[in-house]
Parts: sequence; structure tokens; C-alpha cells
Amino acid sequence: MTCAVFSAIPAHAAIFTATYTGTVSFATVDNVTAGNTALITYQLDNGGTSLLNQTWTASNIVSVTFNFGNGAHVTTFNPNGGNGLTNSIGSFVTNALGQLTAVPSAWTDNSNVNVVSTNSTQTPTQWYLDGGNSVYYTNNFSNAVNLTNVSGNIVAANWTIQGTQTQTTPEPGTLLGLLAVGSLGVLARKRQ
Repeated sequence: MTCAVFSAIPAHAAIFTATYTGTVSFATVDNVTAGNTALITYQLDNGGTSLLNQTWTASNIVSVTFNFGNGAHVTTFNPNGGNGLTNSIGSFVTNALGQLTAVPSAWTDNSNVNVVSTNSTQTPTQWYLDGGNSVYYTNNFSNAVNLTNVSGNIVAANWTIQGTQTQTTPEPGTLLGLLAVGSLGVLARKRQ
């Protein structure tokens, strides 16, 4: 008698990283000057496991990081660990090939921001992804960072997206079931 036990190995959600690269045109925040590289990075988790045909809304934000001058000024926010976004129009969207076809047209957080980490000597107070404003502020509008092509940050072609962490691990019962199936095969061969 042959007994087979099959159990699906559950797939765990992946965190995806969407990145925009620009150039600072004007800055009054500490350690940032015109000409510095600007990286805006969103970590997103919508519960999916691939880039194919996905949508990430503002509620799927894990973190938002602004990195100016290759680490000279870096701040990471977690809006969903605080009050959420002040404005959330649009989403990150991919097609059947996993290519970005849309990005938010207005995601902003300018009220009681939740700063996870910063190397700034100033207090980060707000950030914008809307193609029309300065992208980052410290000390309540006193200090800002502007980008040379700020309107480009609402154009999907100017962003990259990739999976950063995909994990599939068998449930303990599944692993034991697979071991039992293997043991049955060994016992069956010994009986012959």
C-alpha cells in the first residue's frame, strides 16, 4: 500500500523597492548641496509575491527613504506607523511583464510624520511625491530640497522596481509530512 501526502508550501509576501533617482537643484537642509544625487526609495508590501500585475497603494508603504549626497543626509519615514499620508492619489502599478506602468501622482506626508531614522541635525517634518513641490523639508518649511526634474517623479519610466525579499518556508507540519513520505519510500524498498 502506497500512501502519499501532499501539502502546498505557503508563499510569503515579498517586499518590493521602488526607486527614483534625481539631482538636487537647491537645498537648505544640512549636508546637501546643489548637484548632489537624490534617491527616493519606497519599500512596499501588498501581500503579493511577484512583480506581475500588481498594485501598491499608500497603505502598502513599509518605508520611504530620502538619501541625498550618497548618504550625506538620509531620512527614513514610516507613514503607516504614524498617521498615514496626508494626501494619497494614485498607486504604483505593474503590468503582466512586471514593468511599472503607473506611479502615484500625489503622495505626501506633512503632518506629524513618523521618522524611523535620520542622520540630519535638523528635524525632518514633511515629504512630497507630486511632481510640483520641493520633495523634502526639515524644520517646518524652513529648510527644503528641490530637484532639477521634480516633475519626473510622477512618471513611471523614471522609476525602477524590484523585489528585495521573497521567502518561502514550509510549515512545520508540511516538512514532517514530506519527511514521512520519504520514509515510506525507503520502507517500501526494504520490503521488496
